[in-house]
Amino acid sequence: MSDDRYLTFALGKGRLAKKTLQLFEQIGITCEEMKDPDTRKLIFVNEELKLRFFLAKGPDVPTYVEYGAADIGVVGYHPRGGQKYIRGA
Repeated sequence: MSDDRYLTFALGKGRLAKKTLQLFEQIGITCEEMKDPDTRKLIFVNEELKLRFFLAKGPDVPTYVEYGAADIGVVGYHPRGGQKYIRGA
C-alpha cells in the first residue's frame, strides 16, 4: 500500500460546504485554498494532512461515496421531498 493515500471528502456545493469547512477547522482539518472566494476550482488538496476535497451537486455526493470516488460525503437534507442518505465507505 502506498503512503500517498488521501482521505477524500465530497461536499455539496454552496453554503453547506462553507459551514462544513468551518466545522472541520474546529477539529484541525483545513484546506486554505478553499477559502479563496474567487476560485472556480472544484478539487482542493491539503498535501500536509493528505486530504482531498471536491465540490459536487448535493444529490450526486452519495453516489460518489457509494462508488468509492470519495471516502466521506457531506450533504444536506431538503425537507420538501429530499432523501436522507447515510452511507459509509
